Amino acid sequence: ASLPGEVRQDLKTLGETAEDKRSSVQKYLAEKFDAVLKITTEELARRFPEYRAEADRIRQQLAELRENMKPAPAVRALYEMGGEPSATYLLRRGDALAPGERVQPGVPLVLSSGFEPYRIAGPGDPSPAAGGSTGRRLALARWLVQPNHPLTARVIVNRVWMHHFGRGIVPSVSNFGRTGVAPTHPELLDWLATELVRQRWSLKAIHRLILTSAAWRQSSRGSPEAVQADPENLLLSRMPLRRLDADALYDSILKVTGRLDRKQFGPPAPIEVKPDGEVVAKGSQAGWRRAIYILQRRRSPLTMLEVFDTPPMSPNCVERPRSIVPTQALQLMNGRDLLEHARYLAGRVLDGGAADPRAQVERVYTHVLSRPPSEAELALAVNTLSELAQHWRAQGLSQREPEPQTWVSQWKALGDLIHTLLNSAEFAYVD
Repeated sequence: ASLPGEVRQDLKTLGETAEDKRSSVQKYLAEKFDAVLKITTEELARRFPEYRAEADRIRQQLAELRENMKPAPAVRALYEMGGEPSATYLLRRGDALAPGERVQPGVPLVLSSGFEPYRIAGPGDPSPAAGGSTGRRLALARWLVQPNHPLTARVIVNRVWMHHFGRGIVPSVSNFGRTGVAPTHPELLDWLATELVRQRWSLKAIHRLILTSAAWRQSSRGSPEAVQADPENLLLSRMPLRRLDADALYDSILKVTGRLDRKQFGPPAPIEVKPDGEVVAKGSQAGWRRAIYILQRRRSPLTMLEVFDTPPMSPNCVERPRSIVPTQALQLMNGRDLLEHARYLAGRVLDGGAADPRAQVERVYTHVLSRPPSEAELALAVNTLSELAQHWRAQGLSQREPEPQTWVSQWKALGDLIHTLLNSAEFAYVD
């Protein structure tokens, strides 16, 4: 029904007045004529064709954006439901339908001899579990870290030792039982374990202790007498020669060539599968991210990491394997990404003003191997640069390349030299 003209004018004034500035009469009119004042999008579309066209265009854009929108990541979490936990019973003959006596929380008696009793914190405990928790996990944690526990500290320091020396004091790092291998230096293992407890379980203190020791600072080049007396280096007469882990090798290549993106956290770096089947990480304007931030897929692992024994994602990895196979050398020699990284560093060296071949070689050795070249290495590298530059210049001229071949040939030659150093054992191995 049509409204009187006076009412129409009052409603028009009402629509132009902010809600917080309306009078009591206007508030009454707003409540009474609420249905009249509300204008739906359908009414606007019927009344204004230009509104309908613009609304359809925006709806289409919204549909396209929703279709390309990444779903919110789902995180699975475990939490306690509260209340009394379910009882656990000793099953007669292992039959779940024949429960026996109730079993209280604790550890097997064979493991608890000589220890403080396994005790769950109660309400009167000076440091009870978090509100609503049963306290069982806290009791287990306290039982594991008591100073006289025979395994916890020894297992931890043994793994730290394995990380630095390539082999644990107990070689069977996941088996300290009778079927495992006996420790090569039991007194050293016990001393490191007691130091870990004395240092209030500070792993940083244990790392510092090992890295400042004479054993770790040894060279891998042992004397002939030491090699003859200790061929397997069980007595640590020299530093074990070992290759960098896959992740460390990948990150080192990016670091020395100047292509490492230091960004932390965030979404993983994407990967791509090349036509020849090689799986590589995609870079960005900031560079290439560390191996730990690369997208991991079981069906398409990164080729560079896979050939250098990175552990698979499915099972638990108690000890990384270290193999020496031809595919590792072939990957370093033929991988296109490694050559591009090497040429990037070559461009940085040339742009840095190192025009003299000797200066170029010295700077490259410092970048890649962290040492200056010897006189023999310097002479060989300078001669090799000259030969490679002549090769690339002749090839470019024969193919009528549009780029200035004098500079391009020097750049490619220096890139080949860097590529060779990145393939060297000195770069990949810790000696």
